[in-house]
Amino acid sequence: MCNCSTMCRIPDMETENGRWPMPSHHPKCEDYKQEEFTVLEHDGTRCVMEPHEAASVLKEAEEDEYEEFDYKVSTVMITRDQFNKLEEFTGF
Repeated sequence: MCNCSTMCRIPDMETENGRWPMPSHHPKCEDYKQEEFTVLEHDGTRCVMEPHEAASVLKEAEEDEYEEFDYKVSTVMITRDQFNKLEEFTGF
């Protein structure tokens, strides 16, 4: 059961200074659960996705002989609700 309704929230800390949407729960709440997501960056554009989706995109890019993408791949730990609040990706 959520116990964070009375906890002090610090948006800059919880969103890494606005990098991510505000999570629904305080980091010390028992319902605050971070998951691993993959960040693909190319040409200044960033996309956050499920790790299995990122693997598929990277495999497809390797197999595509007409275009050559140089992706920067990293991992981020955010909550599922933060991921769901991200804007829809429009493409590289």
